[in-house]
Amino acid sequence: MKIFKGFTLAEVLITLGILGIIAAITLPVITQKIDKLITVSKLKKSVATLNEIIRLSEKDNGEVWEWDFPGTANENYDRNFIESEFFKKYFEPYIKIVGKCKGENIQSAAYPIYNIDWGVRSTIWSWIILPDGTAIGIFNNPGLESEPGGGYYMWIFIDINADKKPNMLGKDIFIAELVRNKRIVLWGSSVKNRDGLINDKYHIYSCTKGTNQQYAGGYCGALIQADGWEIKDDYPW
Repeated sequence: MKIFKGFTLAEVLITLGILGIIAAITLPVITQKIDKLITVSKLKKSVATLNEIIRLSEKDNGEVWEWDFPGTANENYDRNFIESEFFKKYFEPYIKIVGKCKGENIQSAAYPIYNIDWGVRSTIWSWIILPDGTAIGIFNNPGLESEPGGGYYMWIFIDINADKKPNMLGKDIFIAELVRNKRIVLWGSSVKNRDGLINDKYHIYSCTKGTNQQYAGGYCGALIQADGWEIKDDYPW
């Protein structure tokens, strides 16, 4: 049976079948590539946004190293950090917030954050939503005054798609920090070589699968940045 000149129905069906197989093979690859590009774009934008917030705040409040960082860790304070005086003074006036989430305890105001091996690491206790749908969670984490201007710092969790899945380090959640003498940097930015980001000394923050550490995947944002804001083929996607 001829369905149009030159081709039989069988030939057309075979051709369509071949095209379907090709599409089934190539479409996931293309989709993954697009997802990676979107991830990199959102992460890069988030880091730039946070640094712009710091820059604007410094105009009114002096340089970061002069800020009145909380001196001690306090669980309740951390869980409701967006209501803290520090946040209200140094962050809130310089950022457009379209949503907030906080609660009285870890169960009522958080969603789980998984490490890169699908192990539950922690929760976002109090966070803000930016106009582009990014969630920012900030936690006080005082450190040691090991150098002038150093010491107390903030952990900043960047969730590029808020509470949408997978909520995983290295996939849609990345960790940055605000340090007195560093401004906003991604976890691992001080590591000197690429291999150190993939296999850090104690494999605690490595951007690699299989370590099953609490913070596994913590260095993934820094790896993307070190690779020129690109997710390369060896990235544990």
